[in-house]
Amino acid sequence: MKSVTMRRAALAAASILMALAAPTATAMARQAIATQAANEASTPRVSVNVVDGELSRQERRDLQLLERAMRDVQARGFAGLDRHLPELRRALDGAPAAYLQMEQRGKGEWILRSDDLGETMVLATVIQSMAGGEGLSAVTVRRQPNVYPLIALILGSEAVERRRFDEAVKVLDRGLALQDDDWMLLKEKASALQSGGRHDEALAVLDQALASDSLRILMNAGPLHRGRGFSLIEQGRLKDARAAYDEALELDPEDDHAKRQLAYLDGLEAGQPPVAGSVIPPPAT
Repeated sequence: MKSVTMRRAALAAASILMALAAPTATAMARQAIATQAANEASTPRVSVNVVDGELSRQERRDLQLLERAMRDVQARGFAGLDRHLPELRRALDGAPAAYLQMEQRGKGEWILRSDDLGETMVLATVIQSMAGGEGLSAVTVRRQPNVYPLIALILGSEAVERRRFDEAVKVLDRGLALQDDDWMLLKEKASALQSGGRHDEALAVLDQALASDSLRILMNAGPLHRGRGFSLIEQGRLKDARAAYDEALELDPEDDHAKRQLAYLDGLEAGQPPVAGSVIPPPAT
């Protein structure tokens, strides 16, 4: 596979520093909101106040480290990350034992760790629904950065880029131990396995994720289906690969990556030879 250093670095930076202005545009996200609206007639109205959360002193330091590292990645690609690697590894070593994305801190008080505004609003709707079932009239959701899974993501991405695939899998598994439904960590783990030619294992990771009932994964299933398509092409399972990319397009009809890969499959099925570098692991978003 050809090197895509700057492209992967930019994608990693965009994923980690993103503050999306639009809701997550997937069928499952829309369904969650529609379901909540339908339930409002039969459950008490719950007001939701989404506010900025307060990080611990150590979290603030580690977040500042991550932001400095990502600025250098954006400016110089993964080479800009080199001087930050020892500190990032120490930060991950010092991560709390428990670091759930959604954490209830008291009656009507939640912490939501997310850097995606669309995801935040959908998950706040889920919290609202649960609060209504508990008979609450109001709930406060404290949104804060998802510091340590993001550090695991950038360390894993750096290891994949430098072709240290076993190391990448280990560090990504550390992030998944904190949040096992983090779709970006799952996607990057699959990419590490794919880059090492371990396509059966990559498919197992992706299949297990897609079988989950986690709303977080369901909202971001498109990239996982695209990841399956990549491994299936590499295995010569073109019919199954087409089905995977069709699934991605069903979730997002504007998915240009899936469209390009389907066109590539058309060529393969018409007898055109594979082109080196034409199929690369799909981007995170």
